[in-house]
Amino acid sequence: MIRLMIVDDSETVIELLTYSFATESDIEVVGIAKDGREAVKMVKELKPNIILMDINMPNLNGYEASEIIMNESPTPILLMSATWDIKEVEKILESMHIGVLGVYEKPYGLRHPKYKELYDRIVADIRVLSDVKVIRRFNTNLKKQELNFKPIENVKCVNNYGVVLIGASTGGPPVLHTILKTLSADYPLPILVAQHMSKEFIDTFIQWLNGECKVHVKEAEDGEKISAGNVYIAPANYHLSLSNKRIKLLKAEASDLYVPSVSKLFSSVSQANASETIAILLSGMGNDGSEEITKLKLAGAITIAQNKETSVVFGMANEAIKKNGIEFILSPEGIAEFLLTIKINNRGII
Repeated sequence: MIRLMIVDDSETVIELLTYSFATESDIEVVGIAKDGREAVKMVKELKPNIILMDINMPNLNGYEASEIIMNESPTPILLMSATWDIKEVEKILESMHIGVLGVYEKPYGLRHPKYKELYDRIVADIRVLSDVKVIRRFNTNLKKQELNFKPIENVKCVNNYGVVLIGASTGGPPVLHTILKTLSADYPLPILVAQHMSKEFIDTFIQWLNGECKVHVKEAEDGEKISAGNVYIAPANYHLSLSNKRIKLLKAEASDLYVPSVSKLFSSVSQANASETIAILLSGMGNDGSEEITKLKLAGAITIAQNKETSVVFGMANEAIKKNGIEFILSPEGIAEFLLTIKINNRGII
């Protein structure tokens, strides 16, 4: 049985969620807190498997409460918000640095047409993420910790690299920010990103990243030709792939486990073009992309994984490492340094 604690200052939302969760045979609501301060106290006593918490609350908001809980009583936390504001993105990313596993749109009333979709998504993730072994994170700033199979300074650009592919899931957004913000506007390679993320948040995240970075960050469009200095992020409800140096979007099916699929992105690179590819796996649960990145390595691609010490969830990358599919294991800062090294040494672009 999954022990769930709900934190929200709205009586209406609490009644709605407790009524809905009562229908789930494997989830038990073991506690309800009205604000972050109460949540900090209750989590020590109740020891829930996972916490579903509102962001905007009096006394102590969801961000502040999450940081205290992760320092004192590390517990998987999912945050909810009734509104999305581009100014909130930085706070959301900071919360992910300390171990928050996801951010969701708060479910509407039972009669609202979007209620079931939002509720079902939260329930599905509660079932998956309640077992994540989160750890204390006293400092929200990612420290530079590199565990390399090869020293970065010894990297030899024997090929003309044509594209960078990045796959990420839980804990990935702040790492993407760290990496992309380091790159200059004239970065010589296009970058394609498959990031598992709620569709309500993805548009705001892309907009915010574009304002933060010198490279141009945009939502990928079907049929557009990829070019240097651009970062293409998969839009909501679509898989991202590459075909003849052009973006190809595939409509996601309801049965798809991962959206967007990192596996589909990595497998869209032909064996002939693998030696021109840099493939990267960041923080995330599951094994999405692990088999495909291994095939890319065997075909000559450079493959990189985020290290365990800086990952919120060391899942996807670890699965690829187990398959011997990773050449370099680096911190987010190490990955950024690697990509800058490629910029200096690369002899050409697509």
